[in-house]
Amino acid sequence: MEGFTLNFQPQLRVLSEEQINEIHNTALSILWDTGVQVKAPPALELLRKAGASVDEDTMICRIPASVVEQALRQAPSSFTIHARNPKFNVEVSTEALHIEPMIGRLNCFDYDSGKTHRTTLKDVGELVKLADALPCYHLLHSGSIMPQIEGVPIRATHVYGYLESIRNSCKPIKATSRERLMAEDCLRMVAVIAGGEAALRKKPYTFTTDNPVAPLLHDREQMEGALEYARYGLPIDVTSEPQAGATSPVTLAGLLAQQTADVISGITIIQLANPGNPVWYGTCGSIMDMRVGRIAIGAVEMGLINVASAQIAHFYGIPCRGTASATDSKLLDFQAGYEKTLVLTMAALGGVNKIFYPGTMEGALTVSKEGLILDAEILESIYRVLRGVQVDELTLAKDVIAEVGPGGHFLKQRHTMQFLQAEHFLPLLASRQTRERWEQAGSRTMVDQAGARVEKLLAEHQVEALPANTEAELERIVREVEQREAEVK
Repeated sequence: MEGFTLNFQPQLRVLSEEQINEIHNTALSILWDTGVQVKAPPALELLRKAGASVDEDTMICRIPASVVEQALRQAPSSFTIHARNPKFNVEVSTEALHIEPMIGRLNCFDYDSGKTHRTTLKDVGELVKLADALPCYHLLHSGSIMPQIEGVPIRATHVYGYLESIRNSCKPIKATSRERLMAEDCLRMVAVIAGGEAALRKKPYTFTTDNPVAPLLHDREQMEGALEYARYGLPIDVTSEPQAGATSPVTLAGLLAQQTADVISGITIIQLANPGNPVWYGTCGSIMDMRVGRIAIGAVEMGLINVASAQIAHFYGIPCRGTASATDSKLLDFQAGYEKTLVLTMAALGGVNKIFYPGTMEGALTVSKEGLILDAEILESIYRVLRGVQVDELTLAKDVIAEVGPGGHFLKQRHTMQFLQAEHFLPLLASRQTRERWEQAGSRTMVDQAGARVEKLLAEHQVEALPANTEAELERIVREVEQREAEVK
């Protein structure tokens, strides 16, 4: 399924225009009155030259509103991310919806045992291959982002993870900006896919995330990594992860004001480095459940924050990255189903342009192959919601109703076959049979069926192989990085 773009107008609103302006103005005040701590020297220098007040001892930067607003005007409202197969190129805009499933988590859920294990390189490849096979997934997270993959040297995880990911998908693959050296390694590999550094500058073949640390901190390593991506003009989602009551005010309005200060200060740095660089305004905000002292990543408040963030992003004319399809459940159960569906639906109806986190469970500590399948079914149903109701002469079917007449039926009508697939979403996994037929078929749950579909797709889905010379060059870079890190030890 292609990204949804046709007449895509957000239907859900939680903020008025006046409230959006209040949040924006409060964020600007925070950036000038309180400031943000910026630990990356290149970013400090960019802000200083632009007119920010920089305290050399504390690295606190107070950024004038004029500098921030000029940067926001420079950020584009649409851009393209290229795939190694052009049919999977992604046209990002404030009017499109694309899905980024989660691939890299520390743990992977094992369906057969019901337990988790540390994610291996084999798991990474299989997760990416599944996402490649499922049409509703467009932009792919990757093993490159993971801080650790079981059995892989920690300081070479990013290159092993990127190679395993690009082998298993022709869709756009995300790369890490966790620190400058890792960013450089990944960008060398992406340049091989693109056909050289010059080609990469012309056509973005990857994207990344820059995470400000809530509250009001831009870490040195990640910001320096993000600036490497900006040097190539590559898309960056600048995403803050505030927890209401812990790393942000407990009120959602306070969270949104602080999150906006986090995000737009990051966007400002990126635009100062490369005016016009593609960005998303990103949120991974939710509440802390004070009863357990942990972020509630399946909370309904996360849905509200997604919708509000989309409104704020579109106020700036920038695409929005949101976080949905996460759950705090440890199983693929009723809790997982309602948390995922509720927040996903809110994000989609609210106008989020890139939804991240499908496939996750257990507070996003764990990823599940079956979860990717189940979440795809939820997403397919949401895309049907977004298409809405088509009303015209053909769909009103007045002549068909007249032909069938009172007491008749429509089963044999050509009109029924003509519109059946377009009008009705027919789930692949959910059962609509009678209990008797369901029991005769083995009483399989949706998770059971998802497990069977995982096996089928992994066995049958074919991914276009990398050219031999490309594969060899990528492997050479991986060996070089591994040797470099071994020598450092």
